[in-house]
Amino acid sequence: MYIAKVIGKVVSLTKHQAYNNRTLLLVKPLSLLNEVVRTPTIAVDYVGAGEGDTVLVGAGPGVAQEIFQINNAPIRELVIGIVDHFDVPDEILNQYADLPT
Repeated sequence: MYIAKVIGKVVSLTKHQAYNNRTLLLVKPLSLLNEVVRTPTIAVDYVGAGEGDTVLVGAGPGVAQEIFQINNAPIRELVIGIVDHFDVPDEILNQYADLPT
C-alpha cells in the first residue's frame, strides 16, 4: 500500500473486459515527504477519486478479483481510498531527510 497523487485519467478503446465500466487513473507514488518516488503507474479507481486527489493505492494477489467478483482480473493496483490529510511524526521524517532523492 502507498500514497499517491492522481495526475490524470487513462482512456483505452480496446481493453480487457475486466476494465469495462471502470475508471483507470494515472497516479504518481509519493514519499512521506510528499515527493514523487518513482514513475507514475495506472490504477483502477474503486472510490471515485479525481485528478489532484491524494489517494491510497493497494495491491495484492486476488484483491481485484475479490472486490469486483471477476474470476480472471488482470488488475494489479486499486485506488482504495481518498486521503484528506496525513501526519508523520518528526522522528520518522528525519530518517528520510538525509536520503538522496
